Parts: sequence; C-alpha cells; structure tokens
Amino acid sequence: MEPTDGRDSRKFWLKAELHAHCSLDPADYRICPHSPEDLIARAAGLGYRVLAITCHNLDIWTPGLAEYARNRGIVLVPGMEVAADDGRHVLAYNFRAAPEELDTLARIRALSRNDTLVIAPHPFYPGPMSLRNRLARNADIFDAVEYSGFRVRGLDFNRRAAAFARRARKPLVGFGDIHYLWQLDRTFTWIYAEPEVSSIISAVKRGSVRMETSPLSWGDAAAWWASTLWRCAFGSHSAPRATPEPEVR
Repeated sequence: MEPTDGRDSRKFWLKAELHAHCSLDPADYRICPHSPEDLIARAAGLGYRVLAITCHNLDIWTPGLAEYARNRGIVLVPGMEVAADDGRHVLAYNFRAAPEELDTLARIRALSRNDTLVIAPHPFYPGPMSLRNRLARNADIFDAVEYSGFRVRGLDFNRRAAAFARRARKPLVGFGDIHYLWQLDRTFTWIYAEPEVSSIISAVKRGSVRMETSPLSWGDAAAWWASTLWRCAFGSHSAPRATPEPEVR
C-alpha cells in the first residue's frame, strides 16, 4: 500500500502474517501439505508483504528462501514457535538462536534485544501449549499479544488475550496460525513500517499495527479438524530431514 500520512515516504502499511507453519515443521509436518515456497507464493498472490514461517522449534529461514520471498514482494522474517517452560508456545523472531537456547522464558528474556520480537500466541486457548497465567507473570518478555484467527462465531478464546493486551498496554496483533493455505486472508495484521526486518520488528513493538479479522465458519473449523485428524492417522508425508535451499528465480 502507498504511504497514507506523509510522515515517512519509505514506510507503508504492509500486510503481514507472522504465525504460519509448513511441511518442514518437525511437529506439524503431517498436517501441513504445503512447502515454504507454496506458502510464500500463495501469500504473495493475496497481497501479503511480510511473512514469518514459524515452525515448531525450528527456524527455516535461509538467505535463499528470503531471496525467493523478496522476488515475490515479501519480506521473510526469521522466526519460530518455541516450546518454553514445559511446552508453552512462544513466537520468537530474529533471535538467530537454537531452540534449546530459548526453551525457558528466562532464557528468552536474557537473549532478547532491540532487534528481536516476542509474541504470545493464542495465550488463553485450551490446552497445555498456551501460556495462560504465565503471560501475566512474565509480561515484560512479550512485545505483543496474538489474537488468533482460529475462531468461530459464538466461540472465541481471544477475549482474555485482548483484555490482557489493553491492561498491559501491549499491541494486539492478529494472525492465522496457518496450517492450510485456505486459512490465509482471514485474520492478519497491517504493519506501518519500511519493508525490511528491523523496521517491521520496531513497528510491532511501537504498536504501529492494525488488525483485520473474520471468524472461520463452523464448516471451516470442522474441515480443519477432520483433515488434521485424517492426516495424523493416515498421512504418508515423511518427517523432514533438513531445510532445503530453494532455487532462486
């Protein structure tokens, strides 16, 4: 999008998805049929300009993959969804650290820098992966709180996240937790920044964001679960062994 206020001609409202998985995910490879390149291409076709592929405990960012994205108009932000403090999920960006270096909230705090970003994903959703009370006890670690796009009308576990973000004065950012490409374009965030990693991270931290969200239909949610259960039980997709270096065109 073009600059809208004249404050800085290098800054734009950039459409962003910062919570997405792919076939290289060590945990979710069975239910993510798309490659990183497939994800990038579909996001570019939908007008996204910022993307992070946040595999569980694996940063798949490479210079070649970033170039592949750049050739399609997308800034690829390094990131992963790490398991910290007994498996609680945390979105960590630009740390350039091994997942075992980020396996506790204390370690994430110690390694955080001005050019890193930490987001609390789906913090109050049911299940042992959500931060829940740990979010308030460690609020200083988190730069923003996620409003998850995995929601349906009449059932939304994001209310407590939104209330916490208001109380703690944290930016609220919406992302899709993408496991299937059809989830793109339902919930996402516009970030007012220059199209490069450090500016994007700084903009999120400042709260220069605005969220767009629409609920999944009950049919969409049922299809998500049916496909996921089928793939987990019967899928033949083998576990990824290494991160390939994509061909740059």
